[in-house]
Amino acid sequence: MEHMVRGHFSDLDILVVRPFNYTGWGQSKNFLVPKIVDHFRHKVDLIELGNLDVARDFLDVRDVVAAYVQLLEVKTEFDVLNICAGDVVSLERIITMAQEITGHRMEVRVNPAFVRQNEIKRLAGDNSCLKQTGWVRRHSFYETLNWMLTAV
Repeated sequence: MEHMVRGHFSDLDILVVRPFNYTGWGQSKNFLVPKIVDHFRHKVDLIELGNLDVARDFLDVRDVVAAYVQLLEVKTEFDVLNICAGDVVSLERIITMAQEITGHRMEVRVNPAFVRQNEIKRLAGDNSCLKQTGWVRRHSFYETLNWMLTAV
């Protein structure tokens, strides 16, 4: 789609945004972080996951919304912007943080059905252009996870 829209950059005021992984309270348990949160909130004894050594760029949904608002209010010189944290958190670290926040420990089992053979181990975005618009990340991943684990 980006390739298709590039032909119209000179005719229209177009900004392409690339949102990376984002999460927050209320997100469907079909997604990885909410699945982990749900297991910790319900003090489940076992969770089955895929590759534990992967790391992804997760951004709080509130920061994503703030980025969209910022981009609506500020004219930018960029045609394409990544909406991302700019750093990564590993799946193992997410489990450790959730244990710290809740005090609950559970067995983590790797389910081969969830393991992707060609999994990219570390995937982070570059948010330097987004920061040049004045956007500032407000929530660390730990704060986001804490919000998700303690929200009523």
